[in-house]
Amino acid sequence: MKRLGRAALLASLLLLPCRPAAGEWAADIVDMEWSPSRFVAVDKKAQSFALLSRQSPLRVLEAIPCATGQELGDKFKEGDLKTPEGVYFITRRKTAGLNYELYGDLAFPLNFPNPADVVRRKSGHGIWIHGRGHSIIPYETQGCVALSTPDIHRMDTELAEGMPVVIADEVRIGGPEAAKLRSEATEVVEATKGWAKAWENRSDAFFNYHDPEKFALTEGKSFVSFKSHKERLFKSLPWIKVDLSEVRAIPGPDYWVTYFVQLYRSPTLASQGLKRLYWQRGADGRFRIIGMEYEEMPVTLAANTVTSGRKPSPDEVETDTRKPDAPSEEEVQVRQLVDAQHAAMERVAQKAFATLNLKPQPTPEDQAIMEVAATGAVKPGVSPFATDAARPAPPAPASLPPVPAAAPTLSAVPVAQPAKAAPAAAPESAPEKATASAPAVASVQVAAVSPAKAESAPAAPPVAAPAKAAGAPVSPAKAGEIASVMEGWRAAWERGDINAYMAFYADGARQGNLRGKDAIRRQKEGVWRGGSPGRVGITVVSASPSGEGFAVVCAEDYQAKGRRESKGFKNITLVASGGRLLIAQERWTRNKPEDVADVAPVQVAATPASPAAPAPVQAAASEPAPAPSPAAAPTPPPARSKAERSAQVASMLEAWRVAWEKGKVDDYAGFYAADAVQGDRRGRQSIRDQKAGLWKDKAPSQVTFSDVKIAPRKDGFVVTCVQDYQSRDGGRDRGLKTLYLAPSGNGFAIVEEKWSRL
Repeated sequence: MKRLGRAALLASLLLLPCRPAAGEWAADIVDMEWSPSRFVAVDKKAQSFALLSRQSPLRVLEAIPCATGQELGDKFKEGDLKTPEGVYFITRRKTAGLNYELYGDLAFPLNFPNPADVVRRKSGHGIWIHGRGHSIIPYETQGCVALSTPDIHRMDTELAEGMPVVIADEVRIGGPEAAKLRSEATEVVEATKGWAKAWENRSDAFFNYHDPEKFALTEGKSFVSFKSHKERLFKSLPWIKVDLSEVRAIPGPDYWVTYFVQLYRSPTLASQGLKRLYWQRGADGRFRIIGMEYEEMPVTLAANTVTSGRKPSPDEVETDTRKPDAPSEEEVQVRQLVDAQHAAMERVAQKAFATLNLKPQPTPEDQAIMEVAATGAVKPGVSPFATDAARPAPPAPASLPPVPAAAPTLSAVPVAQPAKAAPAAAPESAPEKATASAPAVASVQVAAVSPAKAESAPAAPPVAAPAKAAGAPVSPAKAGEIASVMEGWRAAWERGDINAYMAFYADGARQGNLRGKDAIRRQKEGVWRGGSPGRVGITVVSASPSGEGFAVVCAEDYQAKGRRESKGFKNITLVASGGRLLIAQERWTRNKPEDVADVAPVQVAATPASPAAPAPVQAAASEPAPAPSPAAAPTPPPARSKAERSAQVASMLEAWRVAWEKGKVDDYAGFYAADAVQGDRRGRQSIRDQKAGLWKDKAPSQVTFSDVKIAPRKDGFVVTCVQDYQSRDGGRDRGLKTLYLAPSGNGFAIVEEKWSRL
């Protein structure tokens, strides 16, 4: 380990609320005198890696994207695909024996599990900060923290062995409990000094600074044994001197860590090292030591120590707690996967041939996986399977059949971009390359493919498509609906309207490695924090029936402020739900799917942000597309009749009622316009917050509507109904509900809600 000098141990405070540990920890960083001059904070929700410094005042030196575990929440067991939350320390700088695709060429192992983790019965090992042999993807690791190769190389000179690393679900600069945290910091620092003084005095008070049960658990031996050992030393040594310097304090989820340079001297021994004490508040309100870590250092401050000439007792020497590097969880899980495959092969052979002793003969694919698990260096791009733990890939969207030559179908539908991107937040890395700027107002139009072009387009490779989808074109009306859904989704994404954006997803939706609307929302809220995404360009390239919905391929063009333009393709599965089409699956790829035929892009009439608005993005074709003939000119989607629009409102009303009855606050709030009014509440966020607070104790159990009336009003609708409501605590009410609806995206949103008791 590189020895930390005094300067590296000096200074600043990272303070995080000391509260009972939960599944997810929000860490508040408060400017204080205790803690290192530099430290790292990892925000899992924002997928952000920050280097902070306190040289009056506290400031963020660097903030770069990172990737953490595939699953949300704190890590509790090996293989749960979660990144642990707490205070950890860099133990080494590792460059040898790394698989490049998994770790790049540089890694910094952490001391997980620490003593506080042991007390909480956490299992696992091999949690590293490391590079990557490919572009990082949010939430893609087995539990480590991954940075892009250029970023970790830039951080190399900043990261030092012994540096604290705070990992939390959310990291916040500042906090309302600063006074309390400063008080607790003073308390644990004073306890640390009192512990050292009691040790120096060889006093029985020394043992009262420890929690016997938890300390025994982390030390791996009984507290009685520890106490007997120390008491023997206290009696045999005429004097002990314990000097502490550079004392620092950092709080974790439900514990504090103090660390310092410790110089120990006795008549027979002088030793120096870096010690960390882990403290928890006991039932009596006192902080007590639940565990400790010690790393021996060369004695540089004890040159004048006088000894009696006796040999030091081995019992007097502290144990260095540094351990050899454990393989990262990613390596372990890949090895387990390969071992399991071989074991399965062995079992099949034994059943088939009884006495045959089969030696595993890995396939080329298995061999590639084993290359990933190997500790030797691997060159970039050697194995196509060199990914985190060879995790199962999310299911691919349904196969897309070739576009029929003579049948009208949905062609490329570009959405125009604004001329200038507004300031953007950090980009979402693939597969969610997110984006920024005020939305352009686009009039999406759809047209049939020119037969001449369809005949000249290269044939798509034959694929096994579902029988229902084979050769089935998308009707012009349905093509218009799909285009409308994609435009509403794009516009909500571009302006960073999280509630409107999430309203386009089904409950169990998948987005890359994310599973479910909650995971998608959390990731987007973290990435979009502090501003809207960036410029989002979407061009519908192909759509075809798939099961009970549609398989849609879109060309995506994205550029955030200060970032290079990024292009790729979205593979989206739409399903019908509540009278609407919702996204059930979304996957990003850099290249156009091979089973999508090249078609002539259909131009879009847009209201540009300025005369210099850029041209719409078009799907790449094998040859330049000829100018569209008048016969192939875009035509607007058919207007919906009054009956169809009323049916759409009725469907929306039912979906809103269901979200309300189930207490799904985000889905419920997604039906409101951003500036909606509900009683004395103004704005969607205010409505959501009020309901979230109310439903914690009085969650709804039943919501029914009767005597529903839907009437046109200006360009929207007014809905009246009798509402009967019942909450889970037994509360009931009955009243007249009036909703005013206005067009929004591909549907309607509630702009005002009134209620009066009957």
